[in-house]
Amino acid sequence: MALFLELFLGICCLGACGEEADKEWYDAYPVICHALGVTEEGDTLTNSREAFERNYKLGQRVFETDLAITSDDVVVLRHDWDSDLGQGKSFGWTDENKEIPSCETFLAAPILGKYTPMTLLDLYQIMDEHTDIYVVLDPKYDPDVNHQFSRIVSTALDNGYESVLDRVVVQIYYEDMYDEVEKVYPFRNYIYTLYYIGFSSGDEVGSFCQEKGIPVLVMPYTWVNQDICQSLQDYPLQLYVHTVNEETDARNMAGFHVDGIYSDVILPDQMEKILDGG
Repeated sequence: MALFLELFLGICCLGACGEEADKEWYDAYPVICHALGVTEEGDTLTNSREAFERNYKLGQRVFETDLAITSDDVVVLRHDWDSDLGQGKSFGWTDENKEIPSCETFLAAPILGKYTPMTLLDLYQIMDEHTDIYVVLDPKYDPDVNHQFSRIVSTALDNGYESVLDRVVVQIYYEDMYDEVEKVYPFRNYIYTLYYIGFSSGDEVGSFCQEKGIPVLVMPYTWVNQDICQSLQDYPLQLYVHTVNEETDARNMAGFHVDGIYSDVILPDQMEKILDGG
């Protein structure tokens, strides 16, 4: 009897896991964990190993991370080279001079004096170990998309991690960027974010996404209104908004029937309850 029960439970678990695995990431998870999420100490925007580890344990499975390139052409997890983040002194920065550091210098300087910096290769290794996570890349606008994405792709290919690229979600900022990225590598997952170019019209944005097979549209939550939502209703798009950290704002977005949010602090199960009216 015990053996039968164990087998029965095992089959049920396999069925449930398989059903979840069959879903696309945007159908399974209503939260994209912004900059790898808030740390235990309450710090945001760190893109640190500690932030990832904490939020993975809390149930986050879709993570967004910022990318920058060091002086020796290594892709690392950092929002930009303007913010100090407690690393400036180690970088040798002054008010007059903020030279981009080497990868070695970047990794040797704890973020805010306490968190572990990471390279994109470190993140690919994590993705290889945690096969249930997706990562949205935010490399920021760069006029040289070919170089930017060549480094993003070669970091995987040169180190035996091509398989993780199927779980990389490329965030594009303008229409031509899609084709520019595709010339480098045929990524499986794309989203179209509008914070760089603004919202033109539902038909223009919707038809572009439909033509390219892009399933997710992203914009700041402060832009969302009834007119925008109405203009997009004829297109098969999921709408995600950023960055939502207050439950009242999340509930307001649920009122507009958004599909998901970027957040530093709100967890997927919390957002699911909000979207279900709980």
